[in-house]
Amino acid sequence: MKLLALAAAAALTAASFVLSGAAPARANAFCPVTIAAVTNLAILGRADTYGVMLDLDPSDAASARLRVDSTTTRYAIDINDLGPVGAAPIQVRRYFTLAPGEQLVSAWIESTGTSPDARLECPVTRPYAAGAPAPIDPRVVRDITVAQTSLRDSFSTKTPVLAAISFGPAQPQTCPVPYAPPRALADLTPLAPPGAKAVHANGITIVRVDLDENSAVVAARVIRSSGFAPLDVAALSAARTATYHTQIFDCRPVASTYQFTVSFAGN
Repeated sequence: MKLLALAAAAALTAASFVLSGAAPARANAFCPVTIAAVTNLAILGRADTYGVMLDLDPSDAASARLRVDSTTTRYAIDINDLGPVGAAPIQVRRYFTLAPGEQLVSAWIESTGTSPDARLECPVTRPYAAGAPAPIDPRVVRDITVAQTSLRDSFSTKTPVLAAISFGPAQPQTCPVPYAPPRALADLTPLAPPGAKAVHANGITIVRVDLDENSAVVAARVIRSSGFAPLDVAALSAARTATYHTQIFDCRPVASTYQFTVSFAGN
């Protein structure tokens, strides 16, 4: 019975990829280029110079526009030498300067494409904000620290630096709650199917739910199986049916990921 259950769970996991489309790669389900980390190079004596580590998913995106807001000015930085990226995700380092005395406030990837003339707008995904709360997950903190250290250690007087293009005054965001994690508004906890109850099946299923900037579900897949396929199917269906509010970052709704967890007691 246990072997059959494990085999069924494996089959469900494979099926969930079909239901959801291709599994989201490391960067994000929404945009092939996202920000991994940003660092100020003033510590190296380079005032007004910043480094950005980018996560690149496998794609044909060779060009991206990085949008940056300073305390006073909106900027665009065009990066036109990215790819195409091969079969595995990679990280790349790029550096840019702002006008003398400017301080970076926020940054995000605005658009990507095969060339500067063929870029399409990306949802705001994994943005950076200087005033954002520190991540709770220690693994995320470690990854950001490693990326920032790499950006500083890799910089030299021979490193190419891009000039940010200004195109207007900054428009500061104001709202009562500038930062908030994604959450389920109607958490529909499913009942165990009759077949699962008959054998007292139990376990915990975790479903990764990808939300766009409008809080709509764009993909869902099981990332931790209960070990019993019918329970996982019930959890996946409930995760797709639930309603959510996506992440708020610097007063902006952004595409994000929510972990929908269901614990089946086996009674």
